[in-house]
Amino acid sequence: MILRFAFIAGLLLVSAILLVTAFQFGDTRPFNLLVNLGTEVFGILVTLAVVDWMLERRRLQERARELAWSTLHAVERAVWVWQGGPRRVDMDELLGLIAGVGPSDEMQPFTRSLLATLGAQTREALSREAAAIKTLPGLATALEELTSLNTLSEGRSSASIPMVSEILAAGTRALAGALGQSTQPIPAGLVRYRDASLESQTGRFHHLRPEAGEASG
Repeated sequence: MILRFAFIAGLLLVSAILLVTAFQFGDTRPFNLLVNLGTEVFGILVTLAVVDWMLERRRLQERARELAWSTLHAVERAVWVWQGGPRRVDMDELLGLIAGVGPSDEMQPFTRSLLATLGAQTREALSREAAAIKTLPGLATALEELTSLNTLSEGRSSASIPMVSEILAAGTRALAGALGQSTQPIPAGLVRYRDASLESQTGRFHHLRPEAGEASG
């Protein structure tokens, strides 16, 4: 990065020196030669700046999509531990599971912790990845919605089950829109293996832990 800026600054300096020197010769052959050289160097500089901007924007867009997908997978893991269903779900199934959350559903402490961690991670991403997030329409909205899950952290667990469901639904729909995926849920009753009981949450969480260990390894 420093070398790139130094190179561009060097070209700008050369162009300026050539143009300034040219005007010292007046309307002569050296004047025309130096002006042409100066404008050529300046043209190269402009081209490099445009290409550099395009490459940087593409890098930020790729980073934004990576962030969107990783956030979506974190939502999938948390919802799977809480509500069950297939371990890998399509977007309409994920939205259906979230829509099917009932007001009497319960959460194990570790399920609450998974959701709270998701909220904390999205808040951190909004702070650290602002430049990238701006390049993907809808991503900022999705992350801002999901940050509300941070209220589930220890000592701040007053969020009701319907509120958590609403936050997940809004954030996941926004993620789906940002990634060009379906934003329409299927009926929760059509999703296989759905089971939000506390015992099933425990089993799925214990299954998730070795999986997370393999991913980190």
